Amino acid sequence: MNEPVRPLLDFLIIAEFSQTILLIFILLVMEKNKKANIFFAAFLFILSSNFFSFYLFKSDLGVLSFIFALFSVPGISITGVLIYFYALSITGLLESFYKKQLFHFLIFPVSFIFFIVAVHTVNGVPHESDSFRKAIFIIISIGLLNSISYIAYTMVVLHRYYHKIENYYSDLDRMNLKWLSRLNPLTFITLAFWCVGFWTAHLGIVSKSPAGLTINISMLIIIIFITAYNLINQPEVFRQNIEMNHLIEDHIDSAESEKYARQSIDESMQDEYLAKLNMFMNQYKPYLNENITIKDLAEELQIPSHHLSIVINNRLNKNFYTFINEYRIKEAAAILENPDNSEASIIAIAFRSGFNSKSTFNSVFKKITGQTPSEYRSRNSFRSELAS
Repeated sequence: MNEPVRPLLDFLIIAEFSQTILLIFILLVMEKNKKANIFFAAFLFILSSNFFSFYLFKSDLGVLSFIFALFSVPGISITGVLIYFYALSITGLLESFYKKQLFHFLIFPVSFIFFIVAVHTVNGVPHESDSFRKAIFIIISIGLLNSISYIAYTMVVLHRYYHKIENYYSDLDRMNLKWLSRLNPLTFITLAFWCVGFWTAHLGIVSKSPAGLTINISMLIIIIFITAYNLINQPEVFRQNIEMNHLIEDHIDSAESEKYARQSIDESMQDEYLAKLNMFMNQYKPYLNENITIKDLAEELQIPSHHLSIVINNRLNKNFYTFINEYRIKEAAAILENPDNSEASIIAIAFRSGFNSKSTFNSVFKKITGQTPSEYRSRNSFRSELAS
């Protein structure tokens, strides 16, 4: 290894491993999302231990390096699995971990045994043996491909999740996992870059360089910072609506559910429900409840929630989130247009309209009207002055 780069690499590895241990400690002592945090803590430890094992090996701490490698090298195979189960847990899609789900982790004991056999059959120093290097190449290659596949699938699961919850909730802030959607691609890129670099170096396509390792460690440090900031502030999984989570679990065949629901509601019934819905929205303004869900609204209307969802989706071509927030924006626009409210702050108007945060209010208002609330107020005031 290039000696001038060695101190920088050592510093990055030690810093990254120290941050990981601290973050793992925080995750494990936190009360919220405790089960989910175990999956993420294991993910961080495996990734970090691979680099730390390399540092120990280069520091001539062979035994300690082997102990870390014993779990971290086979563990590469389940990093994606751990992210997948973390995502299921944090979204509420996974209530309990069942024995049948252990098959997702079967690749780890297989890789672990393969690693032990490879070490046991080596005569002399393992890293100097061609057979051992080939075994490690197979273990890491299969492990990286398996984890990359799981992370890619997790991105699909999260995309479906966001699409579906918009049909059940009017407020997505308390279940905002957008940071996880950004973290998954970053993890995907990190593992893919590691995979390509590992292959090209092993096959002699490019010479081994500390630059690739430095990039990987830097990306892992970024992952740790993003994780630390967001996990500590991540709200508890929304257990109070766990029956809705059952509807949006990945393994449910939503097409069949919708087909069944359509068969139980005809056109005339949809017309009746739609009229009842419009009357109720205008008269009672349930959208002013910032936490209202389609289940809550369906109970107030005494309509089955899946029927109400069909009416909103089919007759209005909207999801529940958009349907409710359009009413909220109309309410906010009326407040902004009223001269008596000229001194009211934007955040106060947001709360009066049913929103629970200024940022969400601003983004939804601009998406629907094409203007920010402040711009809307200013233009309306200008028009009023011209008219007078």
